[in-house]
Amino acid sequence: MSDHDLKTTFWDRVENVNVGMLSATGTDPRPMAHHARRDDGALWFLTAKHTDIGEDAAAGKDARYQIASGDAKIYAVVDGTLSIESSRDKLDEIWSPMDAAWFEEGKDDEDVRLVRFTPKSAEIWAHDSTAKAFYEMAKSAVLDDVANPGGHGKISF
Repeated sequence: MSDHDLKTTFWDRVENVNVGMLSATGTDPRPMAHHARRDDGALWFLTAKHTDIGEDAAAGKDARYQIASGDAKIYAVVDGTLSIESSRDKLDEIWSPMDAAWFEEGKDDEDVRLVRFTPKSAEIWAHDSTAKAFYEMAKSAVLDDVANPGGHGKISF
């Protein structure tokens, strides 16, 4: 897969992933649900002001987001930068009923922090289907070759 194809595959498939593990430099990974926005070139997260992620975003730290989803057929380690977004329009766009469960006063809660994760680079494994993966593994065993169940590579955003 070309660099362009892997980027396209990443954005297409990450929209179908619910959660990954987000960590800033020096912070342990945390399970976080994201909102993927290809047009922004960003993954968006909602957190509370005084969480590790909220404080790391306010400090503009480098971060890593790890995705593992067999259902979406993508595995990725994405490196980028965190920042806080203060736009109410963006919060309104991103907000979902699931987000409301975490904040007593909904999106008007003063603890809400909209975090932008801007990817810089990633290593991506994208397989085509379970059937193709099994076929490739069986073929590699018969032909004494290496299986190729899908695309893999490193990309820059």
